[in-house]
Amino acid sequence: MTNPGKIEVFTSLPLKDTAMPSQHPQLHDHLVSSALALGASAATVLPVGVLQVDGKLAALCGSPHRCPSYGLAPGCPPHAPSSTVFQKQLASYQYVLVFKIDALIADLLSPSRLTIARTVHRITAKLEQTCKTCGLHPVKGFAAGSCKELFCSEDPFCRVLHDAEPCPYPDLARPSLSAVGIDFKALANQAGWAFSKIQSASPPDEHTAMGLMAGLVLFT
Repeated sequence: MTNPGKIEVFTSLPLKDTAMPSQHPQLHDHLVSSALALGASAATVLPVGVLQVDGKLAALCGSPHRCPSYGLAPGCPPHAPSSTVFQKQLASYQYVLVFKIDALIADLLSPSRLTIARTVHRITAKLEQTCKTCGLHPVKGFAAGSCKELFCSEDPFCRVLHDAEPCPYPDLARPSLSAVGIDFKALANQAGWAFSKIQSASPPDEHTAMGLMAGLVLFT
């Protein structure tokens, strides 16, 4: 979600790491180290089977309070793959590299969230490239937020959807992880990141409490 009324903001709490042992520890350690070097606060590699996909979560982008970015980008509903299609696509992957960026909730509920979300997209895109450089294929990244708002907010329309032109930011923009129905709360729990969703637009301790935004890369 992409504005203060819709953005998914979570408070972070410490939790024991529950990541499962890797069959490729050196490679996976390299990917995690790459994520941290790019600016992630934490990262881990998990079996893709831990991903939970729920069409009801994807539907929240459109109702009952429609996200302002709904329908404006290829990576947002209704143009993004449905949760059913995405669930089938997961069969092509073995692992998910998931990372988070911790930030003050005050920043996540302000225009500063856009800068943080752009960073999430940038890290996701670079991690995709890192996976490919390591010989991994297929690879697919998802990030928090709508690429239209983050990279083409000054354009009246998305060039891909409106003019059938190539994306002007192929090395940055990635599909929204909310759009395909990824249950990020369940995924974060698997990663060892406990949090609770902020219900109020102005929580009492928003100037000290921490939240997060996240991205992930699927690979084989």
